[in-house]
Amino acid sequence: MLNMPPDSKLTELGEKILLALWKMKGIGRNGIKEETLRAELATAGSSQGLNEEITTLHAQGFLQATTAEGTSNISLTALGLAVLRQIEEDRLQELK
Repeated sequence: MLNMPPDSKLTELGEKILLALWKMKGIGRNGIKEETLRAELATAGSSQGLNEEITTLHAQGFLQATTAEGTSNISLTALGLAVLRQIEEDRLQELK
């Protein structure tokens, strides 16, 4: 089981960001443009507080951010993938 530090709470928006990056294959070196992520979350009605949540997820080690050609790219880290996997496992357990 994954043990997150007590002060690191994953919000609903945080989960949506991690899941959106997973769906768009934003993993490791394959970064997704921040504008693309913002557009994806806006269609789901979750764009409020996005900058702050990205900053928090980055500080927790779940995301990495790079800048290339003047654009910000965001991707999941190995820790971010592990957290996302744990969330999905927990949801599957709730269905049983």
